[in-house]
Amino acid sequence: MVPTNLYRTRHEFFNIPMQLPKAPKFIVGLDAGYSGMKVWYERGYFCFPSFVKELTDESLNLFDEKDILYRDNDTGKTYMLGYTAQEMVESGDTNETDSETYDRKRYWNPKFQILCKAAIGLAIMSREKEDKRPIFLETGLPASYLKADSSAMKESLTKPFNFSLKKGNKPWVNINLQITSENIHLMAQPAGALYSALIGKDAKYSADTKKLLFGKTLVADFGGGTADFYGIKNRRIVCCESLLNIGSGEILKRVSKLIMDEYGEDIRSQALQHNLETGYIICLNEETMEQESKPIGELVKQASHEVFLEAMMRSRSITNTFRDYETLIVAGGTGEAWFEDIQQYLAGMKTLQILPSNINATDVPFLYSVARGYYQFRYMSMAK
Repeated sequence: MVPTNLYRTRHEFFNIPMQLPKAPKFIVGLDAGYSGMKVWYERGYFCFPSFVKELTDESLNLFDEKDILYRDNDTGKTYMLGYTAQEMVESGDTNETDSETYDRKRYWNPKFQILCKAAIGLAIMSREKEDKRPIFLETGLPASYLKADSSAMKESLTKPFNFSLKKGNKPWVNINLQITSENIHLMAQPAGALYSALIGKDAKYSADTKKLLFGKTLVADFGGGTADFYGIKNRRIVCCESLLNIGSGEILKRVSKLIMDEYGEDIRSQALQHNLETGYIICLNEETMEQESKPIGELVKQASHEVFLEAMMRSRSITNTFRDYETLIVAGGTGEAWFEDIQQYLAGMKTLQILPSNINATDVPFLYSVARGYYQFRYMSMAK
């Protein structure tokens, strides 16, 4: 059976004991992905789906451990985020589209603002009350967008925060702060994955750093909305490109179409998340009022393979067919799902070494590598 749950956006929180001295500022490494919000900070790391659902007065006042509730203290509106918000979408709901989720110019979109603020808030909630260190946000953008969009992204994150968060059954926590522009830095997203592959758990460069930076290294970050490439040859950036419609978002769009063609059921991408967890959809014969469970594993496999082959062909065109590169670092949640396929596809390139982006944290999934790299880079920079 095809493990369809690999394609569901993770909703998970991990606490880790502090292994390093505190930095002079409280660093938040935020990878604001199209499908998931990934965060790395000094006390742990987490991910939740990039999905927001406004709650109405009719919503039941009952809470589950996976709930993330966001209350805007200026408007009084309350929103559900992440896993539970996705579960609230019905299979036939056509109001929830992907246009906002995967829009490049989303920086001033209220839902994107909520997701970023909540992600930062969930990290800083771990601080002791007496910890008055300023917040430093290390984040990034798809490689091709960095130069043009950095100012808009940074400006959107410097607005005052005035909201409350509730995680699971825990009490509400008020968040009231403002991050100054000098405490926000952006880099290309695949650069975060590169730093994660270069920096060990001790916040020092690994033994392979010189080889990777002075050699010919390509980072390929396959995420939810884009595939991002970051090529270095002898410390010089020679490739900084993004491919649209490559990743888990495109896979789910195709799965939706295949489900319609195969079973006649119209299930949009956002509503598919629940089905990815179970591996099945429920088909209803409206004439006989009979229900039948149908597997979607093979449809997910087919869609993923189609997008994978397109990703490889398009990757070849912007990397000169991977020519002259000595090392390929694969990052991203989709990159992890495709890792063995990538190895097989490039098996004939005998001089190309293929590495996972979590090489310095093998117990941590690929999708956290960018956020981890953001954090480790900033921590090392402050320690100098």
